[in-house]
Amino acid sequence: MTVNIQISDAVYASLLNGTKRIQGTLALVNPTEGNFHEHRKTWRQKPGTKYMRLPHGRVTVTDEDVRMRISINVDEAGIVPSQIILDESGRASDFVDVMFDKY
Repeated sequence: MTVNIQISDAVYASLLNGTKRIQGTLALVNPTEGNFHEHRKTWRQKPGTKYMRLPHGRVTVTDEDVRMRISINVDEAGIVPSQIILDESGRASDFVDVMFDKY
């Protein structure tokens, strides 16, 4: 099966340069034709943002909020997820306390 995809000139130039990976979505017009729409993902750390890496995640403290992300692969041998959550939450809590003491 052949599918024809229409892309913008900028995306085409990026593909030719091979300088970056291009992420986006395909919107099919019909079963053999579609349009590609690029997603722009740029992340800049805001001033005043502090973060700490955890073995299974990250905790971030900004002027506006506190975020914590933990991702545990269920295939990790000998891992008890509940214990990891407790341990890393404790470390994150200590980090947040230190950050708020500085303000």
